[in-house]
Amino acid sequence: MKRYIFNTIILGMLCISVSSFAQVGIGTATPNASSMLDITSLDKGFLPPRMDTAARDLIAAPAAGLLIYNITTNKLNYYNGTSWQVLETGAGSYVDLTTNQTIAGNKTFTGTITASGRLMIPMGEISYFKTNGYNLTIPNKASGDSGLGTNDNMIKIDPGTDNTNFVNDMFGTGTNSRLTYTGSVGRYFHIALSFSYYPETLKDSFIFGVAKNDLVQDTSKLFITTGASGDFQSSAMHVLLWLAPNDYIEFYVGNLTTANKYIKIKSFNFVAIGM
Repeated sequence: MKRYIFNTIILGMLCISVSSFAQVGIGTATPNASSMLDITSLDKGFLPPRMDTAARDLIAAPAAGLLIYNITTNKLNYYNGTSWQVLETGAGSYVDLTTNQTIAGNKTFTGTITASGRLMIPMGEISYFKTNGYNLTIPNKASGDSGLGTNDNMIKIDPGTDNTNFVNDMFGTGTNSRLTYTGSVGRYFHIALSFSYYPETLKDSFIFGVAKNDLVQDTSKLFITTGASGDFQSSAMHVLLWLAPNDYIEFYVGNLTTANKYIKIKSFNFVAIGM
């Protein structure tokens, strides 16, 4: 009798140990080390609980991660801790059309894409206009050569906040006549610049360009020889630039005539449009 009781105690202790620490394998004697439950079969699948939507919604306090098969919709459902969601993959993937989402990484779309709301494309614009213009003296003469690795004595056009307007969609605050890209991923931007001015003397030569992170881009440089000093001149440029998050762009001008050359900026529109 005593031996029977002793054996029973030992067996109970072993059971407690196994239930506390051992993994469970169904169809295998060696469950995977990373799994508490390993179901192995070559000709059968795992069948979760099946119920209709009404029965699903009657489950009291469902745990996050709870999984069922919904026979009303014929889809797997899981509980995310707040609400029931659809679990589906493949060509018929479920698209959530009701909640806000952030989609990262590269995506490829085929067919026709029709937007029923606003399509958010990063864009920033600084525009300036003043009848009397913005006076700017360029201290040093530029060479106009490319590949210098410097701004070649070009200086930023910054008329300040007076008579300046700023439109922002992922482009910072517009202070100091600067467009700062605040998006989360890098992308190409179409930079469009139109501007008007008048020179100090006849046939002054100027060079205009777009600077990225304080460095004028050679691909943006535009050379202009002006007309008479009393005549308003105008021009435009278009530049393609890659901007990473927090990169910034500005409008620069240099002179190719003599030192301390004067120019009056009447207006400009400086626009960056995401592509």
